[in-house]
Amino acid sequence: MAPKSTMLNWDDLRIVLVVAECGTISGAAAALRISHPTLSRRLRQIEQRLGARLFERTPSSCRPTEAGEEMRTLASRLRDDISALEGRIAGRDQRACGPVRLTAPDAVSEYLLPPMLAKICKEAPEVTIELMVSNQVISLARRSADIALRVTDTPDLALRGRRVGTVAMAVYAEKSLAQPVDPAVERPWIGYDAALACSKPGAWVAQNVPDRCIRFRANTLPGAVQAVRSGIGFGILPCFVEGSIPGIIRVEPPIPALQSGLWLLVHPEIARVPRVRAASEALARMLKAAGPQLSGRSS
Repeated sequence: MAPKSTMLNWDDLRIVLVVAECGTISGAAAALRISHPTLSRRLRQIEQRLGARLFERTPSSCRPTEAGEEMRTLASRLRDDISALEGRIAGRDQRACGPVRLTAPDAVSEYLLPPMLAKICKEAPEVTIELMVSNQVISLARRSADIALRVTDTPDLALRGRRVGTVAMAVYAEKSLAQPVDPAVERPWIGYDAALACSKPGAWVAQNVPDRCIRFRANTLPGAVQAVRSGIGFGILPCFVEGSIPGIIRVEPPIPALQSGLWLLVHPEIARVPRVRAASEALARMLKAAGPQLSGRSS
């Protein structure tokens, strides 16, 4: 009987790379969009086929062995080479059709983008928008996404980008809670967990609100929005949520120190692809038109 082939393929390398980068089986399974048991089985099969252990597993982590680190290095290099090749040849297709991968933070994706993406899909039915909601910095260089919307004051200078707006933040509350009260009575507040990627609102609350007044902590802006909407307490929210959340009102003007730029970023090698260019230009146009909503001037 002929021995089983030990030849590696890109799928094997990709699995090892993602597990090494995520550090856990559960995190890698989510990134690969497969189940935890399936990923564990695939990883065991790769190790059995190679006759080498690739990871040191503990209940909370997966650390590459020497063999695993060699595979991770090779897979990372191949991924970069594949991305570079895609960038070089993608512009040869002059048709504005196909998928466009867009990544944006959770609150922007939930409260700002839906009507804009609906308009793009209607006006350009040949383009398919793939939205990846993430507060983490998804790599454009590796073609994990084509377009990125980021709320930041320090965009990546290696990317081709433009500032499409200013995101303002202010104090909001549910209408009944926002009614005038005895100033001697302390307000209940929504706080932010340390895991919140956007640090400005969390830092402001930590500096200006006594810890005893915190009634609820959220680790996402949408979570904070829903807590404010439910009347749990006052909260710092981006001004662009106003039109999407009935029942909440702004109780103070936007706080200048919490302003951040909204940047639309595209990798230079993919910016010239017709479908990406069409989607990014349409999105930039609509975001600039939404300037008053972003900066809190629409109220």
